[in-house]
Amino acid sequence: MQSDLAWVRRSGRLIRMVSELHRMGYQHARIMPYEYPLAYRIVIAPRSEFSLMNGAYFNEGPSRNFARYSSADENHYFGWKDAEADNARQLADKFVARFPELIRSMCGSDWRYAGWLADLLSHLERFPGRLPIVVAESLETLPEALPFLPLKLYGPRSSEDDGEDRHFPLPPPPV
Repeated sequence: MQSDLAWVRRSGRLIRMVSELHRMGYQHARIMPYEYPLAYRIVIAPRSEFSLMNGAYFNEGPSRNFARYSSADENHYFGWKDAEADNARQLADKFVARFPELIRSMCGSDWRYAGWLADLLSHLERFPGRLPIVVAESLETLPEALPFLPLKLYGPRSSEDDGEDRHFPLPPPPV
């Protein structure tokens, strides 16, 4: 079952795109999903940019070694006007072609993270309407102190979802 909210489906598609990148040999690609006051965002960066305390947290700082998607861009992923009907694999192919410098830094194996992301995706499939967040105004804990990855419900809950807060294990630290 899919979410009724288009932006939630698109954000999930982008997370699946990163899983496709892993299947293509770019397992150093990681995500940092977060809420911004006006949109849900996902940063995609190489594992070397992520915190050792929370493998899902990327402190943008002065680094330019990342790509960012905002749900406010709707289906114009990364500003692309030709991706409106793309599936996760088609988005991954475009990501590889359009971010050559970034993708080079993502080449390599990280089976622990790739497996973690596959588990996260299966959890999101089971509980539609939920998305992970690392940073949000509603979170009282700093990203590097989170004991788990919160999975926030957006929209109505599914019949399998009891409405309780969902927690997912943090990804393995980048080693």
